[in-house]
Amino acid sequence: MASSESKFDILSSDIEDIFEDVPDVAIGSKELEKLKANIQKDGFRTGLSVGQEGEIQTSFNQAFSQGIILLQSVSSVRGQICAYLSLNHLTSKAENMVTDDTQGKLEDLLQEVQAFEHTCLELSDERGYGELEAEVEKRVQEFKTRLELVTRK
Repeated sequence: MASSESKFDILSSDIEDIFEDVPDVAIGSKELEKLKANIQKDGFRTGLSVGQEGEIQTSFNQAFSQGIILLQSVSSVRGQICAYLSLNHLTSKAENMVTDDTQGKLEDLLQEVQAFEHTCLELSDERGYGELEAEVEKRVQEFKTRLELVTRK
């Protein structure tokens, strides 16, 4: 090794010698193939992610809508019971439309309705909304009948 040549000069000349034999086209095509593969992978990942997000949102919207429809009638009965109880609390004792016995029955009925709402939400995951519709309609009718009986004077 000549004293005027440094180790860097020798290494750089060796590297240049290696790449002199390989045409630039071959190096460029390999890089292009790598870029294409990376773009395809990124495109696939992006498409998969967007598709999953879209499916999750669609499923959520569908389940939310079905849940609202399913529990709307149950919530209506619960609202009626709460209205009777609230009215009783807002009026004076002389004007009370609801006796203490009736108030106790309304509170019990309210607890049953709320428990049924929670049961419906839990069962909807297992059975699906279609299977619960008939049961909800039946129970809502029972709650309405009991409410009418309790609130009759």
